[in-house]
Amino acid sequence: MNGKKMTDMQLQEIKTQWRNASIALSAVVLVVLVSFFGTVKELGLTWWDKPEYNHCLLILPIIIYLIYERREIFQKIAPEPSWLGLLPLLGGGGLWLLGDLADTNVVRQFGLIIILQGCILTILGKRVFLGLLFPIFYMVFLVPFGDFLVPALQDFTTVFVIMTLNLFGIPVFVEGVFLSIAAGDFHVAEACAGLRFLVATVALGTLMANVAYKTWGRQVIVVILSFVVPILANGLRASGIILVAHWSDMKYATGVDHLVYGWIFFAVVLLIFISIAMTFTNRGLNDGYTDFTKKYWLTNKPVSLKQFTLPLIISAFFVVSAPFYISIIEQRYQTFANNILALDEQTWGVDVSMTAPWKPQYLGASQVFHLRHEEQDSEPIDIYAAYYKYQTQDAEMIRFGNGVAEQDIWARVDNSKVTIKLGGSNISVNEILLQSAGQKRLVWYWYWVDGRITASNYKAKILDAKAKLLGGRLDSAVIALSVPFDDMDIDQKRAQLAKFAASLPPLETMVTSAP
Repeated sequence: MNGKKMTDMQLQEIKTQWRNASIALSAVVLVVLVSFFGTVKELGLTWWDKPEYNHCLLILPIIIYLIYERREIFQKIAPEPSWLGLLPLLGGGGLWLLGDLADTNVVRQFGLIIILQGCILTILGKRVFLGLLFPIFYMVFLVPFGDFLVPALQDFTTVFVIMTLNLFGIPVFVEGVFLSIAAGDFHVAEACAGLRFLVATVALGTLMANVAYKTWGRQVIVVILSFVVPILANGLRASGIILVAHWSDMKYATGVDHLVYGWIFFAVVLLIFISIAMTFTNRGLNDGYTDFTKKYWLTNKPVSLKQFTLPLIISAFFVVSAPFYISIIEQRYQTFANNILALDEQTWGVDVSMTAPWKPQYLGASQVFHLRHEEQDSEPIDIYAAYYKYQTQDAEMIRFGNGVAEQDIWARVDNSKVTIKLGGSNISVNEILLQSAGQKRLVWYWYWVDGRITASNYKAKILDAKAKLLGGRLDSAVIALSVPFDDMDIDQKRAQLAKFAASLPPLETMVTSAP
């Protein structure tokens, strides 16, 4: 009788601690959502607006389901605060700060998720955290990431299609991601890269690995399959579309058929993937996720509401520190508010922004120049410059949608890095070959950030963050040079651009302060 009464008391104590912990956790999560409202809003808009990440709308319901599957935890483990949670809180805050300084959405968003995970560990303690480890880990799929894979996926799909056409003995002419066969021309565009299917399948495969399998070996196999299958499937899809178009003399698998056949194929592949993966599942319907017979899970300590208060206050302090520090840094923006970039016509050329066929796009720039420099006995060189007095969340130089070509008009044929003379030094810059309606353009471009030149998107972001954090130059710019070319004279055009680039004065000498 006393044993039964003691058990009832323990259950009541666990229930009371969960009530107190829920109050504290709800309060600190509310502080997080308010403090990082801009980042939360970015997440929601990306889930809704970008088809590649529509599946993220399902992640929260899935996490709730995963926690429900582990509901036994709420009856057997009493939450108790852990100061270990301050480590991910500090790390997540630092990551969010770095992302905000570099104006990088995905870094900000990962920082936010790590902050939330740190709050859970701080308030609920390490035993609850370990018991709910997979649902907490699965929160990473709330972050819409993977855009950086698109060029690599395009290239892989192109190679896969070429190998398939060669296998069927169909002659094919290849130029970058453009394919030509006797029946017609094809372009492995960004939308054909298969990113949408890949990120959704990886999220599904990771979920299946936990829900349907108990052993690490099988879980790893399923996760690897979730990467490999959609990539290979996309190659088969693209190859199938071109083969059908070839055999039907372009009557089928083009236009709307292209999309319909693609999605039907993906649906079939997804069903096959699930069917194969389920053949070696080893988790029964009644198998739990935690062995509560072990002593580690049964040792509960009484914790009062007051004992949750201090972790709540300290967590809230850590949470608001990063946004507060950003507000201090933003006060430096006024130092560069009157800066302007002045490019003289004699050196740079005359304005052709209204007539140029090639038009880069950099939204949010403080100033945009599109000039044409006439060359004796050579094609004129188009020069594009976008100058940012300082970069903010609404005015990012390197972001989705910004680039040296309008994506719906110009398509990438190839890209690489070349070393040229800039300001008397050997500098690596980006080279990209573009094509549109039979026209081809050679483009060289680079970034100027914190007084330094770089070709790397990532380094440009880091330099901008460093400048904001350590008091460097906050202004930045992207410079692009372009000439039309054909396959016979591309080396000549490269030499022309190299000669012109070497003659350019340092960009910082062109920046002045407006009265």
